[in-house]
Amino acid sequence: MRQETYENLVAENQKLKQEIMELKIKVENQQLHINTLNRYIFGSKRENTPKEENLVEGTQCSIFGEIENKELKQEVEEKTEEIIVHRKKRNKKIESGIKKSELKNIEKETIIVKLEDENLACPKCEGDIKKIGTEVVRQEIEFVPAKLKMITYVREVYKCTKCGTKNEENETATIIKTKTPRALLAHSFASSSLATEVIYQKYYMGVPLYRQEKVWDDRGLILPRSMTANWCIKLSQYYFEPLYELMLKKLKEESELLHADETTMQCNKEAGKKASSNSYMWILASGELEKKKGVIFKYSKNRSAEVAQSLLKDYKNILITDGYSGYNNLEKDVNRAECWAHTRRYFYESIPLDEHKNMIQTAEGYKGVKYIDELFEVEREIEKLSVEEKVKKRQEKSAPILKKFYEWVYSTNEKYVTNTKLQKALTYALNQKENLSKFLADGRIPLTNSRAERSIRPFAVHRKNWLFADTEAGAKANAIYYSLIESAKVNKLNIYKYIKYLLDELPQLEEAQEEKEIEKYLPWSKELPEEILNYQGTYKEINLE
Repeated sequence: MRQETYENLVAENQKLKQEIMELKIKVENQQLHINTLNRYIFGSKRENTPKEENLVEGTQCSIFGEIENKELKQEVEEKTEEIIVHRKKRNKKIESGIKKSELKNIEKETIIVKLEDENLACPKCEGDIKKIGTEVVRQEIEFVPAKLKMITYVREVYKCTKCGTKNEENETATIIKTKTPRALLAHSFASSSLATEVIYQKYYMGVPLYRQEKVWDDRGLILPRSMTANWCIKLSQYYFEPLYELMLKKLKEESELLHADETTMQCNKEAGKKASSNSYMWILASGELEKKKGVIFKYSKNRSAEVAQSLLKDYKNILITDGYSGYNNLEKDVNRAECWAHTRRYFYESIPLDEHKNMIQTAEGYKGVKYIDELFEVEREIEKLSVEEKVKKRQEKSAPILKKFYEWVYSTNEKYVTNTKLQKALTYALNQKENLSKFLADGRIPLTNSRAERSIRPFAVHRKNWLFADTEAGAKANAIYYSLIESAKVNKLNIYKYIKYLLDELPQLEEAQEEKEIEKYLPWSKELPEEILNYQGTYKEINLE
């Protein structure tokens, strides 16, 4: 009896130990999930790791990235010497960080402040005074608010004095009317400048139409959002869609390397779908080395592989993607490589934090991140080399790092891994090994898909403002406008002037659907006006690596 009781207690003890271990694992994984959410909501979006030169044994980074070690701080304070800093003289050509050359296109006006009484005497001796010169006191930029004006087109009408009279061959009168520019939209007061402002504000500045409605009201114009939404859709269909289709065709035909990505969006009125369900915006972006640079957005109801196959139909060169399986069944000629930034992110998210919210550097996931960081360090060193030289350096430096990384991945994967995020990272690295390794053999292939992510980011940011597209036509218009604007960005065009130029020119074309007619309006065309091509501003790109 006692033996049986003892065995039952031992079995129960083992069972409880097993349950405790499983609960600990569960808690650890839940904590990792919380860490990820905290980083996403409160932390920096950059996935940085502490620099080795800032770390010594017994130190750790604080939540603000400062070194926490009293002995080290004391040693630093003891060795601190007084340093005299010689400041450079201020460059008078730069005011508040803005170079005067960047202001050359701004209208100039000079205000000369004169004496109210030119016969004023010297305040000290009452002698006569005379002008000896001028002195520049300051410069300021004045903002002139936009104004609206109604333009009425009136054409002259002429009548033949002979036609329609007695004894004339033509029995009816001949009427001649002067030719006027075609209207942007029939039966609408929309002008190219008004439509450009609406498009520019929504698709470049991210201002939703309902907010624009209030702005126009303040300016004295009642412009309902339903009207401006209709303008955007109609203009995209009439004028921009042929340009968009030609741009997609040229990129697929002439690009040696493309980047692809996709993100979610919501479209309220889709057949057979709930308003709250996800639709998708796909993106193709040309590589950094391409002569013709462009970005294409494509709206779809789903994320199926058929959409990727349709978008990339007839493309036969290098494609950079993440590990999404929807790209697996593309044409055989597509040489698909994958993004190391995505792989690194999986390992980064698997690193647990200590009580000070710092990454535990002894964690297995941290080792994976460090291996990948070494690959990126090599890329920084060879950034300016030719394609052929990059291949040599990658074989020399990156190949051994990659070998060590996968040796570590295989050995770690064979162990019993309780960290679910680490297991996910290991599985991802193993499954994508072939495509992740392709950069070694081709110097054109970058390590990341950041080119696509940078282009899709404005859409993702603006999506928080306008939340959804109401109809499929509106969603397709979004794809067309973001394609034009992001393509204008990568070609360093003045976006506002480019859109207005298109709206001035395209409605006047006789054959707006012909490739030869519209090819000169593509964002990489050298036939665009100088004021559009020679844009002096800068578009800041966010580095996602």
